[in-house]
Amino acid sequence: MAQRLAGSSSQYLRQHSHQLVDWFPYGDEAFEQARLRDVPVMLSIGYAACHWCHVMSHESFDDPEIAALLNENFVAIKVDREEHPLVDDTYMLATQALTGAGGWPMTIFALPDGRTVHAGTYYPKEPRGKTPSFRQVLDAVHEAWETKRESLEEQAQMLAGHLAELGSRQSSLLSLQSQEPADKAFGAALDRWIAGTKPEGGFTPAPKFPPTWALKTLWRAVITTPDRAEEAFTAAATHLEAMFLGGLQDHVEGGFARYCVDENWSVPHFEKMLYDNAGLLSLAARTSVLAAEFASTSEGEAAQRAQTLAGLARRSAEGIIDFLNEELLTSSSAAPAFAASLDADSSRDGKQIEGAYYTFNREEMALVSDPLIHRLPKGLLRFAPVAEDPQNFCFSLLRAPEPSELGVLQELREAMRALRRSRIMPVRDEKVIAGWNGLAIEALAEAALLLDQPRALELAEKAANSVWQMQWDERAGRLARVSFSNRAEHGNEGTLQDYAALALGFLALGQASGQKQWAARASQLLGRAADFVDPETGVPRDAVGADARIAAQRGNIAAVTVLDDALPASGALYAKALAMQALQSMAAGEYSEADAAALDSARVVSAHALALASDAPTQVATALEVQCIVSSPVQYLALSQWDSAEAKRVRSVALSLGMIVRHDPSLPGAENGLKIQPCREELCQMPVAGMDGFFSLFASGKDA
Repeated sequence: MAQRLAGSSSQYLRQHSHQLVDWFPYGDEAFEQARLRDVPVMLSIGYAACHWCHVMSHESFDDPEIAALLNENFVAIKVDREEHPLVDDTYMLATQALTGAGGWPMTIFALPDGRTVHAGTYYPKEPRGKTPSFRQVLDAVHEAWETKRESLEEQAQMLAGHLAELGSRQSSLLSLQSQEPADKAFGAALDRWIAGTKPEGGFTPAPKFPPTWALKTLWRAVITTPDRAEEAFTAAATHLEAMFLGGLQDHVEGGFARYCVDENWSVPHFEKMLYDNAGLLSLAARTSVLAAEFASTSEGEAAQRAQTLAGLARRSAEGIIDFLNEELLTSSSAAPAFAASLDADSSRDGKQIEGAYYTFNREEMALVSDPLIHRLPKGLLRFAPVAEDPQNFCFSLLRAPEPSELGVLQELREAMRALRRSRIMPVRDEKVIAGWNGLAIEALAEAALLLDQPRALELAEKAANSVWQMQWDERAGRLARVSFSNRAEHGNEGTLQDYAALALGFLALGQASGQKQWAARASQLLGRAADFVDPETGVPRDAVGADARIAAQRGNIAAVTVLDDALPASGALYAKALAMQALQSMAAGEYSEADAAALDSARVVSAHALALASDAPTQVATALEVQCIVSSPVQYLALSQWDSAEAKRVRSVALSLGMIVRHDPSLPGAENGLKIQPCREELCQMPVAGMDGFFSLFASGKDA
């Protein structure tokens, strides 16, 4: 029965082990059972922090009658989407193709060979409007299986053909070529980003997801295209102020939720994911540096707005570092790394309620804030009611606090934190995912350099050592995607995203720490990642191989992630890792043909961004950033000084733009002040003087 899940490494699977449903984990045994019993498969795909997964579990899978129906007429499979990303991606494509939408929990009905015949997401216990109840769906699929088997087979084959065609189109996107130079493509993307920026922040209506990867790339325009710096800054600031002030950020304990449910960024969907916080830490650190730099070259309201944003970004970055250290770092003394997520739900009055840990009712707000709130002006604090729990409120800010208000605001946060800590905390999913940790390691290494945060570097080193120790198999040269409780799942190899993101993390850590071992380990990861590239087409695939069920579902077309979503596209991450590895080697004076080849590969793998920049800039933002880096007239710098105030400014801006920086006190003219030698691939130019000389490198507009 469901006890098959009781010993699972996956917390999500263990959450269902008490049920009467005869659950199987994903694998050969389950599908063979379906074949032998001649019944369809029902896959329920979700993850441990998912609120609606919990709702459907309590409403339907805990129901003995539903369990009996499932056991009699189906083989039920529970899938942790984070443990099996290729399974999740494949069935998500099928769900979107059949329904026009996707999400979790994902509910799939399939033939015993894995091909989908029906799909949906959350089904309620009772019908709601046009949405049938889960029991109605079970009855309808069972009846079709008994009476219309042939039509189900035809439908499954048609869908597999559609997914194969979709997969071919995805692969062909990576082969797109454009004669447009990178600066022109970036300009077209910038036009779309500026025009698409909503007054309240974000590019889309509610729900409001943070456009993290697009904003990281958008910042380049503020520095490298002087004639468009002000409008680029205005667009970036509109998004960032909404994100850093609103309910997306946890203003009490730090860190960010996945998204906000409303137009005005006031109430979050409360689950906190490692990958979101990794990307937002990198963005916040970059924002703190580049907003301050923009402020120093601007006047009036623009300068003040930029300086205020720089402060907001720094405090948000520090909050994320606190969150990673205090909430997501696993408790293992032998190999601490970052857990995957914190649950959206937590306990209140014996019930699991979304956001219960994070929100405050009126009595609690009065108890906590009355002694302090009169010391703060009106128009600073926002307490927004939660739609599904309107007696409770989410705390955020309406505007940036003045320096004189920060002390009282901190007292208020401490009082709120103390109240929260008296509650039952949300459950943490202890799963350590290699690629997500790689993104966090990279962000922490960047924050250590950009914000002068030694504790961020310590955290990055701690996580990097643990992931390498636990999940890299030296003998096989393979990376396990996940580890649980200090045990790696080596049978579940990492995806291209895992290899590339962890390599990027190691490269950034090597740059921040000066330790050469990290570049060597990144090289090992990228060596294996090269096996993910199709030798005939040059297209980087998400996985080296897929099981027979996934292959049947996709018509034997390999899975390829082309576009950024909640995480950057795997191919774009791979291209960036190749580029950064090559440029680090060149900056160290170790130029080789292999480095030149890696840089060329990065160009080719990210070239589709030039063709798609004007139509889908947010979806190709990471690949577009790679194109900007590899096409820049300045890819790395040598500085005659290292610790002077001016040298630190240059270093911070250059690192924020993806450049490599090294120290060379022997540069000509070094005795007269800061000298900066710009280099591209194996060629270096004559040094320029100081910050003005540095900015003159972009004045021609040749760099994106």
